[in-house]
Amino acid sequence: MTAASKPKPEGGRRRICVVTPAIRRDADKDDASAPGELARLFAEDGDDVTLLWVAGRDVPSTDEVAARRAEFGAASVKLEVLDRSDQLLPSLATPESRSAALLHYLERCSYDLVYAPLEGGLPYFTLLAAETDAFATPPIVLLARAPQEWAHEADKTFMGSTEAIATAYMEKYCAEMADRTVCASAALRQWMLSRGWKVRKATVLPPPLRAVRTEAPQPPIASKARELAALAGSRFRDGLTLLCDALDILAQSAPEGLTLTAFGPFGKIMGEHSGGLLLRRAERWPFRLKLLPRATLEERLDYLARSGALAVVPSLAASTGEAVGACTAAGLPFVATNAGANAEAWKAQAGQPPLVEPDAAQLA
Repeated sequence: MTAASKPKPEGGRRRICVVTPAIRRDADKDDASAPGELARLFAEDGDDVTLLWVAGRDVPSTDEVAARRAEFGAASVKLEVLDRSDQLLPSLATPESRSAALLHYLERCSYDLVYAPLEGGLPYFTLLAAETDAFATPPIVLLARAPQEWAHEADKTFMGSTEAIATAYMEKYCAEMADRTVCASAALRQWMLSRGWKVRKATVLPPPLRAVRTEAPQPPIASKARELAALAGSRFRDGLTLLCDALDILAQSAPEGLTLTAFGPFGKIMGEHSGGLLLRRAERWPFRLKLLPRATLEERLDYLARSGALAVVPSLAASTGEAVGACTAAGLPFVATNAGANAEAWKAQAGQPPLVEPDAAQLA
């Protein structure tokens, strides 16, 4: 029996702790809001749920904490903020200190089940304490989306600090020692195995598909869009450079009046600002470039539904296939690359074009 399927105790209420390093969704990061959504689901099922916000360096203000407590309280979820431990120095500035603070917190509590993201290695010391019989831990389930080692490999970057190296080690240990590791895709699980991670019992559970919430009419798949919308973030693996290479080819035969829309937030790709990269490359294109500075995935989907734009998902690597799955669920037309988990999220019966290899000519 897995930790996730542990039966409810007599009386029907389990005490569940869902750990999260962030509350607000950052549109350019892998779903920081997933733990909050998971906590709400458990609460709807009648469990006694605590959402533990391990704040780290970015300690939230009193007003923000109050607002978030009211928000989650309305969903019957108790929000607690962990920003210190009486056994450590005041600031939780390192991955090791945050992991130790979580151990100290769990030692004081009595949960039936703990869920935590793999990213950041927060349960490291708790699992180490369990391995050495120093602490009788509750079952711990890890949710894996984009481990640090995978991310650096996909972005073709070196780990630039000892903190990154420590976090990567902690994540691998947690994935191997947790009661259950749930991978967002079979591609991610296979990557772990190919790198020697001992996670043969890890399971695969894709993130829930998100349908766009809009009353706007959705164009048929076969319609000729006058706008392309890039569902690509500011990381190399998101494929913004591949998209630009494809647009260089497409520019030679682009229909008149075509617009390319790109969403922020922006970052750096190979040292260059991603917005500046688009502006520089757009000098070669005959069509209009539109930059929307900040948008969550839901806001991007809503924009696609209202504008009738054709979404482009030019991934070079994908651990969740979330953008492809979300467009499919919303019935929005898209073109995407056959990279990583995109193939798992693509559905032939949805009537979408086949995935293409991450090659500029094929994408164009």
